[in-house]
Amino acid sequence: MILACVLATGYVFVEAQQATRIRPVRQPITPSRPPLAEAVIPPASPPAPEESCDDLSVLVDRSHPLPPDYYPKDLAPLWAYGIPTLGGAEMLLRREAAQHLGHLVGDAAADGEELVVASAYRSYVDQQRSYARLASIYGTEAGTMSATPGHSQHQLGTAVDFTNAAAGYEVWRAFGSTSASSWLREHAREYGFVLAYPSGRETETGYQWEPWHYRYVGSGNAGHLEESGLSLQEFLAREDVLPRC
Repeated sequence: MILACVLATGYVFVEAQQATRIRPVRQPITPSRPPLAEAVIPPASPPAPEESCDDLSVLVDRSHPLPPDYYPKDLAPLWAYGIPTLGGAEMLLRREAAQHLGHLVGDAAADGEELVVASAYRSYVDQQRSYARLASIYGTEAGTMSATPGHSQHQLGTAVDFTNAAAGYEVWRAFGSTSASSWLREHAREYGFVLAYPSGRETETGYQWEPWHYRYVGSGNAGHLEESGLSLQEFLAREDVLPRC
């Protein structure tokens, strides 16, 4: 009986020693024998991207469209932020973008530069009409001048087209020669806006130079974009902010 107790006690002691020696492989120790397979903890899988198109820097281009029924839920009128619009028309932009645009336009005016918004948020249907008008004039060439429905940054509610008196209050390339355009190229990123379709990047963007078309992505992203040397489309693709809605 005493012998049996001693044996049992020794067995428990050995079990305890073995249990003490077995550790998950993440512990900074050198195991006395190869770790058990069941002790290996696989790395956690990265979280799945959020199913949304509401990211303020989401990529929309020829290859990444928005669904026809998508619209931002936080659109705000530009007049509420003191932003002049062409003909006094009511135009909308996402609230954060509108707030920053208000500061941009105000500071430009303080520097003697006039900036008027000719176009802001456009729905899928609005873009259909706009593209149809352009196609009726330019035919297939319209595809290099304007986005087809679902592929327009304007549907995101984060893009604006500028004009001013120096450009005849029209949206055309003459705006690129104005002092206001120079001011934007120097300062827009401070307010989170970037020139979406710059000259010399037509291969990457898929569109001709549009000196009037600016897109809000946030001041942080605007700064990182400039440092990267990439086009806006390449930068957003690298950041994986794709439309998922």
